[in-house]
Amino acid sequence: MAPRHVAGGRPILTLDPPPKVITFDCYGTLVRWPDAMRQAAAAILARHLGAAAPPGQAAAMAERLRAVAGEEQQRPPFRAYPAILQASLTQALAEAGHAATPDDLVLLRSILGRIAPHPEVPAALARLRTRYRIGIISNTDDELIAGTVAAIGTPVDFVVTAQQARAYKPDHRLFLHAHAGMGVAKEETIHVGMGQFTDLKVCRELGIRSVWIDRDSEALDPAWQPDAVLQDLAGLPALLLPG
Repeated sequence: MAPRHVAGGRPILTLDPPPKVITFDCYGTLVRWPDAMRQAAAAILARHLGAAAPPGQAAAMAERLRAVAGEEQQRPPFRAYPAILQASLTQALAEAGHAATPDDLVLLRSILGRIAPHPEVPAALARLRTRYRIGIISNTDDELIAGTVAAIGTPVDFVVTAQQARAYKPDHRLFLHAHAGMGVAKEETIHVGMGQFTDLKVCRELGIRSVWIDRDSEALDPAWQPDAVLQDLAGLPALLLPG
């Protein structure tokens, strides 16, 4: 099915068979992950500089934290997410001319431990839960994501992490582990995510229906076409709820 860009009105998306569970990426898709990373980078740099970091420097460090963490997740063997955060923090700070300390990691985890949702997310999830069960599939650990899920404010039926599957997206094992735990086949789900490499890629490879949340107006890799494209979750209930 060709991707459908949704700007208004009621799009048509064939759901045959209808999903039993809608799964979501969490960071970026549901919650303000980039904002939290910039906040964390600014706070950590301020500790080392003894003053507020210039916004550009904090933004650059936040980007390096995200990039290095992504690289570390793909490097075998599997390592727990705290080790991934430590490695990315150590490298990003070193590139900025600073040596990481244990307190830096504590500060990073404290900020990333409870991230606010995007404004439209709680209401969209609440509407979807009138018909479907809701799951999260995330490249993190159980402890770190717990506060963020609570901050969303809408109950989530399943939270599946890389810690549980011992695999990071786009490793197929994380999705397969999630589906097994949820008691569904891939044909009984649809996945909603912002990441092309982490989410759309694996959905395409496994034949999982997908909705891409394109918050940043990115260029879409043609090899990873989703079934629909939305700018945020506001239009998701209209896309997936019948009638």
